[in-house]
Amino acid sequence: MNKDETAALARWLWHEVDPGDWSGAVLRPLAEGRGRLVPVAEHERRYSGEREYRGLTVPVSLAGEPAAAFRRLAETVEEAIGPAAGVGSHGPTGPWYERTPEWGAPFLRWRRPGAESLELRATETGAELSLQPTEPYEEWRRAAFEWGEPSRLPGGFVIEYLDAANEGLSTPGSWRVPRWAALPPLLAAFVRTLPAETYAIGRKVGVTVFGGNRSVLALRSGERLTVEGWFKYFSPGEDQGWSQRLERTVRSWTLDAGGPGEVDGDRLARHLIDILKTEKVASMAKLGKHVHGPEHAHTVLFGLGF
Repeated sequence: MNKDETAALARWLWHEVDPGDWSGAVLRPLAEGRGRLVPVAEHERRYSGEREYRGLTVPVSLAGEPAAAFRRLAETVEEAIGPAAGVGSHGPTGPWYERTPEWGAPFLRWRRPGAESLELRATETGAELSLQPTEPYEEWRRAAFEWGEPSRLPGGFVIEYLDAANEGLSTPGSWRVPRWAALPPLLAAFVRTLPAETYAIGRKVGVTVFGGNRSVLALRSGERLTVEGWFKYFSPGEDQGWSQRLERTVRSWTLDAGGPGEVDGDRLARHLIDILKTEKVASMAKLGKHVHGPEHAHTVLFGLGF
């Protein structure tokens, strides 16, 4: 599918398709030869009501390196139908507990409050454009955060712009794990795919991590993932990848953790946790954070675990 065909598909789904009551009688003629219908499973009925289907999806191929290919696709769709109302990553657990790709799970979402939403998201076989009813997905997401076990909680991050399209949207807060021992796999999964996802959606995110009342670490991700540190007790070395930085009178250390597909999540997570412990952060309860994202947007990093 070339750029013009992708743009035409996005305009058709967003401006022309009327899903009505989300029944097969309405949707089957629309989907025939173009996409697939996603039926409502019995356990999803509590969120989807009497709807027969919860999605009309059309697959789109990703040619080449996936993060770069997804970014080209995202730019094409935003040019065709306007800026997305929300972007981010679904993390290891996708909507409705679906599997997500190993390289990352970026998405862009266009939202009509109380009606339909269009989502461009990465899949295990490429990408897809999915038209879906807004309320069932948002009700599922809220319930998943309220009642889900940590291993089943949606991860990743979300950037939701402060405009009329997101009126009435309720975004769950990030969740915390109680002990250091629970943090490594969650943090590893988050940082491993982060630069691929921020590159794929064309946005930057970051977080400053506080131990007590002082800044200890900052993670920033755009086209690459970098870490900055302000240390009292930890001794960074060039053999570990750290280099010293002087900005005005403030000395810090920086670490280039890698670009898309380059981050060793397990190793980096262990390294960051060791730094926090060496810096005498006594427990998870002593950790704080300040999240950075685009202006005029609400940004939540779910997958950090603190």
